[in-house]
Amino acid sequence: MPARFLHASLALVPLLASLACEEPAPAWQPFESRAAGIAVEFPGAPTVTVEQQLTLPTVTEVERVVFDRKSRGMLQVSSYALLPTDGIPVESLLSVDCLVAFGEGSKFVAEAPRKLVIAGQEAIAVTGIAPPGPTLPNGGWEEDRCVILGGRMIHLIAIGPNDAETRRDGTRFLDSLRPLASTAP
Repeated sequence: MPARFLHASLALVPLLASLACEEPAPAWQPFESRAAGIAVEFPGAPTVTVEQQLTLPTVTEVERVVFDRKSRGMLQVSSYALLPTDGIPVESLLSVDCLVAFGEGSKFVAEAPRKLVIAGQEAIAVTGIAPPGPTLPNGGWEEDRCVILGGRMIHLIAIGPNDAETRRDGTRFLDSLRPLASTAP
């Protein structure tokens, strides 16, 4: 092999090595929660926990399903059984639950809640933006969506750096929510 071809071939080695080391795109997979009566998609296997937590107005069992994306943020769905809420409008319940993440001490500033419909049910979405900082040079992005399905509050959260990849993956996750057949309205 002539020396110039060998030299050109050797110049490609670092490029090919860097391409080989890049992580492949995540394989999105469905996840079903029988407790919540829903299915969502995650870009990998999530961690599931069940814990006692203070909800409105008492302590109840909360199922939390989290996919930790490390420096890319996280995708999470939490659910808990609602106690009787006679006289409290559904929109109020949704707003309280969805806005809690943007409360005191949060670096994310919430936009006004938006009404939407998920699985035929009234729902709300809240988007928050965090300013740039040492850990988030481009700032942060978070979207929460809340809906009541089958007597359970379903709260989805997508959070991470304020960039196109986070928004794309977050939207895919948030839009993937489907009730399982037994909880469809």
